[in-house]
Amino acid sequence: MKKITKSLTVAAISGLMLPPLAQAEIDEIIVTANKREQNIQDVPIAISAFDESALDEMGASSLENVTNFVPGVALFDDRGAGQPTWIIRGVGLADFNSNNTPTAAIYYDEAYMTSNALGGIGLYDVERIEILKGPQGGLYGRNTTGGAIRIASNRPNLEEVEGYISAGYEARYGGTLVEGAYNAPLSEEMAIRVAMQRSDGGGWQDSLVTAEDDNHGDRDSLAFRGQLFYAPSDELEVLFKADIGRDRSETVLGRANGFYSTDYSFNPCAAIMAGRRDETSCIGLHNLVGDPRLPSDQTANGSVVLANSENNRLDNEWTGYTLRLDRDLGFANLVSISSYLDFDYVQYFDYDGTPLDFVQSEDGIPDSETNIEQWSQELRLISFNDGPVTWLAGASFASDTNSTRGSASVKGLADIGFTPITAIETVYEQKTDTWAVYGQVGYDVTDTVNINGSVRYTDEDREIDYVSKIALADGVLFPLGDIQGFTTSLESNWSGHLGMDWRLNDDTLLYAKFSRGFKSGGFFAGFTDNNDTLTPYKEEVNDAYEIGLKSNPSDNLQINAALFFYDYQDAQGKISTPSAASPSGYLTALGTLGDAEHTGFELDALWAPSELPGFSVQLAGSWLEAEISDSDEISFDQLGMPYSLEGIDRDFSPKSSYSIVLRQDKELSGGLLGSAALVYAWRDDLAARSTQLSDTDYGLLGQEGYGILNLRIAVSNESAGWELSVVGENITDEIYTIRATGDDTGSYMDMMGMPATWTLNAQFNF
Repeated sequence: MKKITKSLTVAAISGLMLPPLAQAEIDEIIVTANKREQNIQDVPIAISAFDESALDEMGASSLENVTNFVPGVALFDDRGAGQPTWIIRGVGLADFNSNNTPTAAIYYDEAYMTSNALGGIGLYDVERIEILKGPQGGLYGRNTTGGAIRIASNRPNLEEVEGYISAGYEARYGGTLVEGAYNAPLSEEMAIRVAMQRSDGGGWQDSLVTAEDDNHGDRDSLAFRGQLFYAPSDELEVLFKADIGRDRSETVLGRANGFYSTDYSFNPCAAIMAGRRDETSCIGLHNLVGDPRLPSDQTANGSVVLANSENNRLDNEWTGYTLRLDRDLGFANLVSISSYLDFDYVQYFDYDGTPLDFVQSEDGIPDSETNIEQWSQELRLISFNDGPVTWLAGASFASDTNSTRGSASVKGLADIGFTPITAIETVYEQKTDTWAVYGQVGYDVTDTVNINGSVRYTDEDREIDYVSKIALADGVLFPLGDIQGFTTSLESNWSGHLGMDWRLNDDTLLYAKFSRGFKSGGFFAGFTDNNDTLTPYKEEVNDAYEIGLKSNPSDNLQINAALFFYDYQDAQGKISTPSAASPSGYLTALGTLGDAEHTGFELDALWAPSELPGFSVQLAGSWLEAEISDSDEISFDQLGMPYSLEGIDRDFSPKSSYSIVLRQDKELSGGLLGSAALVYAWRDDLAARSTQLSDTDYGLLGQEGYGILNLRIAVSNESAGWELSVVGENITDEIYTIRATGDDTGSYMDMMGMPATWTLNAQFNF
């Protein structure tokens, strides 16, 4: 039976788990970060883990909800358009093009997701989420320079018929979320589990331009999962899983933040050398063409905007299958994981956030229409934990194809004579084939000292056919950039780690390790007329050094800490390059920024004092310095001024972040349990941008430090199987930017975080 939630809303931020009410001890969390079951306190990796009850209390219908209160980790939806991007310890890459691979590998039930676009699948009936910090190149291979995210669904069980249904209603904007699961044994050897999630409504933005719809941002998603488990003997288990879903949600409208211009000429980029967030001073191009509306007509929190788009929405569909076999061979366990996923990503978007049709999806034509088809096969042998030596060996094979057509209308600029171009288009097909062999060994030198290491060899080939086109007033498209059969392969094929663990006593583990991870090279697939930007960029490599502590000084106190240094070679990112086709004279492209260095420290602690039954407090903090340390690359700011990337801070890398969680459980009369949790999270100033711009641009692309306060109050009856709760998110109505962007017309806009919301939830378990 699914338990009524008793753990703290985010109590598992760093693998910490609160005790039951009558017990002043900290429960353990079992994770599979090393592809074998272990107590999280025994794993020499910095891990943030969330179990089922913690996810329930957060109302975590998406990964973004999960990471809001994890210091050192950020997750944002690029331009609010269905491409969640992970930033772990300052390592991340926001690319609006779905052909680029993430820096943190995402695994759904051990199936690797090849694009950020695939990370938008909703969370429901989830057993556990693990966020592994630091390069994971040994066991997980490519695209793990930042870390890895593991999402595990609840599996069928043979014991009993059980399940749950839950429903939530958000009172301020009218959103609903319904979720349920049903488990049933079919025989002594076979069981099924089905689950679903439906999300609807909740639109929170009004546009001063589009009169018909005053609820932009409505959710509209539906997902199903079915699993069949078969265990004909003690030596063999078979699990088949099928996922199907669709997402037709409206995406966030950008809040216009003005132009770099106090010049009343028709050049929005003939600006003064001062960026500012004071929207009352911003002079937008729409003012120059007779539009009376100013950025100051908008609300500061983005609930009222000027964006002229009734099309901001997704039209995604996906179907996936996974087959897992576990076979006990006597000397080791053999695991086979086969997966297939077909994902259609269709997105409409307004790029400029202004009242005019500068850059946006044309009516009826998607801004991006992508099909991603991927399959993978992994085999691994895992030793049993019955001696001083543990080992793991494996091999993997994978292939994926990304077929994309992207387009945008720029008629608004053409109508005022700013450019002869009326539309742009890109069409490409990218194919990737990869295989790898890997192994990991651990050896107990003494009862207290263990040395361990992993190594992986990866072979990867990637090929792209690409063409970019423009249309003039006659509407006829003709090509600009055109590449056929461009290929790229890995130059650095090896990754892995070498480490040592020292157990000072039964409750304290010290570890030190060196690890290497890499992110694949590839191709910039956005619109360009500059053939230099079509040159394949090479893979980035992260050599990481880390020492850490995992400690339980007493049954009711837990302290974890980590100190790390990253030495990056050929860090990937976006820069501005010259373009004759762009109104501003520059276009954003993806390439190599140079070398980078990241230095950081993380600390978290959980205390559940025995003197205060049911009370607990958790503190977690992160301190980070991340910058481009050595670079010969030149980029251009929105004023067209060249600058060196050397010394520039990495994007989405606040120097400090922390969270505080207070929780109180109390037994009530009639067998009821009451609980209250107060959660506060703070992030320091950060660059909320996806392009490595100069400090000149920071005024309109930065986010000042901000804090989010959440509250949850619940009452439950575990024996009867029900719970009622009220959840308040951002209850102080903090105004903050999730993502800031400057487009290639010289305009700026912010994607704002949601205002305060209050949700009523009811859950029944059977």
